Amino acid sequence: MGRLGPGSQRAWGLLGAGAAAWFAVWMLFFPQFVPTHFAWDVQPRFAQVFIGAGYIFRTAFFLNVAFEKNWLRLRWIVWGNLVFTGVLLFATYWNLQEFVWNPTESWVGHIWIVLYVFEPVVMLFLLPPGVLRAAPPVTGGPVLLWTRRYLVLLTGTLLLFGLVPFMNWTFVAPRWPWQLNELDAQMVSAWFLGWAAWCATMAFATDWDEIKAATRLFILNGLALTAVCVVFRNEMFVERGQSQAFTLGVASMTVLMVLVHWIQERRRPKSSDVVDRVANPDEVALTVSV
Repeated sequence: MGRLGPGSQRAWGLLGAGAAAWFAVWMLFFPQFVPTHFAWDVQPRFAQVFIGAGYIFRTAFFLNVAFEKNWLRLRWIVWGNLVFTGVLLFATYWNLQEFVWNPTESWVGHIWIVLYVFEPVVMLFLLPPGVLRAAPPVTGGPVLLWTRRYLVLLTGTLLLFGLVPFMNWTFVAPRWPWQLNELDAQMVSAWFLGWAAWCATMAFATDWDEIKAATRLFILNGLALTAVCVVFRNEMFVERGQSQAFTLGVASMTVLMVLVHWIQERRRPKSSDVVDRVANPDEVALTVSV
């Protein structure tokens, strides 16, 4: 089990899910309170709903952590989560003057920075010893070659589109599907870069069960983003081809991941063919009581 003891994993997951759900509801349904009560004034409206859609995924992400006992099926989160939180922290510290630090106006800026400092720190101490080097499960069947190729393609694509707004937002702003400023560009890039690292980690997996939950979370994120692109299309630069291309790109990546999930599930070995590793001491050591 992890170094923080039983129950810590579930607490971390539930607290993270609660915070993510709070941010998602706020960004999607209560934009009037964003300029005055959020950690910073997220603008324009589409930047709000993009972040809100991302926090729908993060809510499910943390719930998966809270209720999954086997860290062999969770270790895909580690590097991507470090990248995601690292980018958010860099954007926060780089743009501290844009945040609300006066507690008489809002406490959310303080909550935000505490959350994203402690989230990756706690995650590292939740990891069971040796989990990143442990043998993979052998229950879901092998990750197919075309699945791996698609994950590699996603890694490069998301890295490509995540690095530019993070490192040079003024260059990409005229070409982006919605209006950007430096802080929001760097915040938005966290989802691209985080998923680039998650997909790269998934591409190294050898057993389908190790990354099945990750593909489902990718699909959820894609569906949420596609939905806000459709519902809030008038908040994007509708006269630009980039808006339509962005929506089509997100929808296409999501549909292809659904196809990957379907094919992998069809190739799942029958229960009689699966090697039972429950009695293996290494497996037991990576299963925690939460």
